[in-house]
Amino acid sequence: MSESPCKVSKCDETKPVCSHCSRLQLPCIYDRAVSDSNSSSPTENGGQQQNKSTVETIVDPPESESRRKLELNLFHQYMTDTGPSIIMDSITSNFWISTICRLALKSDATLYAIYMVAALHAHQRSNYTDNKALDACQTYLNMAIREHHKDVADINSDNIEYICLTSSMLRLYGFAQLQRRSLEPYTPPVGLLRITGASTALFRKAWDLIQDNTESVAYKMIESAADLLEDNYSKELPDDLKPLMNREKPHELEESWDADTEDAYARSLSLIGRIRSFIDRENIAKSIGRRTIVFPMMMRMKFSDLVDELRPRALVILAYYFGLLSMLSEFWWIGDSGAREIRAIEKILPDEWQGWLEWPRSILQEQDVVMDGGE
Repeated sequence: MSESPCKVSKCDETKPVCSHCSRLQLPCIYDRAVSDSNSSSPTENGGQQQNKSTVETIVDPPESESRRKLELNLFHQYMTDTGPSIIMDSITSNFWISTICRLALKSDATLYAIYMVAALHAHQRSNYTDNKALDACQTYLNMAIREHHKDVADINSDNIEYICLTSSMLRLYGFAQLQRRSLEPYTPPVGLLRITGASTALFRKAWDLIQDNTESVAYKMIESAADLLEDNYSKELPDDLKPLMNREKPHELEESWDADTEDAYARSLSLIGRIRSFIDRENIAKSIGRRTIVFPMMMRMKFSDLVDELRPRALVILAYYFGLLSMLSEFWWIGDSGAREIRAIEKILPDEWQGWLEWPRSILQEQDVVMDGGE
């Protein structure tokens, strides 16, 4: 998703952001358009059609036999096919099939998110030719966002489970959109970094509400990430990346620098190093899958600003991240997105910084060898 899930159905439009979004430290894009359910193909900005509508104008499809059958089909597809396909390891497998399907029966936001992801999967599996699946995906995406915002506007112990699950599904949509977005001219997927980072605020709020309720799904989700939270305390930089913090050569000194900038870079490099240290070539998904996906939740939000400014140092680090993401290409919602982003960064990175792309390039070369050998 190239934009934030905080698309507002009843935003108070306080500038620069509405109070609901400000309260949760969420980027607010109330005045931006929503997906056009009449579109037959994704647009250049990653699947978000631009029009003058806001989420307020979204009208649910009329109740009908065809809608009931469509939704039953999507729910069944999610339970039997799509849900299992998004699982990266056994630690979280229960959340994305039995738990989410059970809770979706009590939450419109989560239910619509399930329909959206199932339709997205069907569209991808058709090699992006199933326009009915695309229309369903965009329709239920907008409906999920609308209902999700209603929950976010009134977070409490009763709806926090649904908020966490729906937020995770919207992030999955965001990753899936990387595969189809236009890369010329190249603009980094800052929206994805920010939306994923903004989810951190939701989970912090969730912990405040459920930390004493060990039976809560939100509690179990956060507990399942306890091993990842250890990365928060690591400040060690991998030896091969330490020189990336240098400010000695002319091209390194060109960049404006302050304590926040240094901290954002150091934090991102430390996280990259931690993820790489866990790589098990025999089981990539289990060893680094979750860590790679939650990287944007762990980084400093300042880093997304540096990426947005196209700073070469930030783009190099982003290329390292996409090198890790490319190792998860077996998942349909990731696919070749990592490889595409690395090649696009390579085209715009100044010559003085090109040498830093050796590791991301080597990852792509290894994958080419594997693919060639498997044919």
